Amino acid sequence: MNGIITLWCQMGRKQKKLLQLILASIVLFLGLQETAAASHPARAIMELYDSDLVDRNTIEPYIVSVLALNEVENNRNLKQVEKFIDWYFSRLNYPDRFGLTGTIYIRTLHGGLEQATHKYDSVDGYAGLFLHLLQQYVNKTGDVAILHNNWAKIEDIAYLLPLLQDKDGLTRALPDSRIKYLMDNCEAYGGVTAYIALCKITGKGNAVYYNKVRDSMAQGIWARLYDAENKIFDWAVEETYLSKSSWHNAYPDAFAQLFPIYYDLLTGRPVMKNHLWQQVNSNLAARVSFLPIEQQVIYNLTKKKLESAVAQ
Repeated sequence: MNGIITLWCQMGRKQKKLLQLILASIVLFLGLQETAAASHPARAIMELYDSDLVDRNTIEPYIVSVLALNEVENNRNLKQVEKFIDWYFSRLNYPDRFGLTGTIYIRTLHGGLEQATHKYDSVDGYAGLFLHLLQQYVNKTGDVAILHNNWAKIEDIAYLLPLLQDKDGLTRALPDSRIKYLMDNCEAYGGVTAYIALCKITGKGNAVYYNKVRDSMAQGIWARLYDAENKIFDWAVEETYLSKSSWHNAYPDAFAQLFPIYYDLLTGRPVMKNHLWQQVNSNLAARVSFLPIEQQVIYNLTKKKLESAVAQ
């Protein structure tokens, strides 16, 4: 400190003025960068859960969509959710590295500078979840304009789901992969369900075609991923190899069982749904607080949905 004071005293008036200007510019720059990051539509949603996020510089559209869905379900921060939805639409790929349109990459945000990674963890899960989020947002707010303003993009997102669907009815997570996940397929089913509802709201789209897509998805999930003997869903299938679920494993095994419940694959099967939920609670509830925040949210949304259904 004494050395700094001595150096300051030895500096001339012009040097001191220049140094002050430099320091002021640095402070202003850092402040602007922090403001830019804070005002970013996806980052604004993430900040609501800042203490629960491990990586604050990566914008994972799937995770942010889950967090935004939680805000909608709890009737909070709907304006921020709207801005995130607009941001999502503005970042769709036309096309991506596989030639697909309507996908979205994971992005990084450093000092207010956003950059695409040209990677995504899945296509079917991202698309299905976002369509579900969009439907829930419109149901909550009545904002039909956001549908009309983005309908072409909504159709591009929806079409990704039958595009990735195989003859068995299941969707592949990635265009260059053969693996099909229970979670992703339930999200795809929920996404198609949401798209059909949005067709009804807007009077647009091909609901007849997507009803057939949804039916084949449901048939595929039950035929290929349900273990009737053990009354549990397998968490993945690749060609003929099944990834069997065990209640001893929180993720993905036990956690994956939430998805058929939340996305209404068990509608009309109350005994099976109650049994599955009881098993989830017995084997997962005590471990929920140790799961990543987006997984906690999905558990809590499923629980809330079931409790609301009982209350009605």
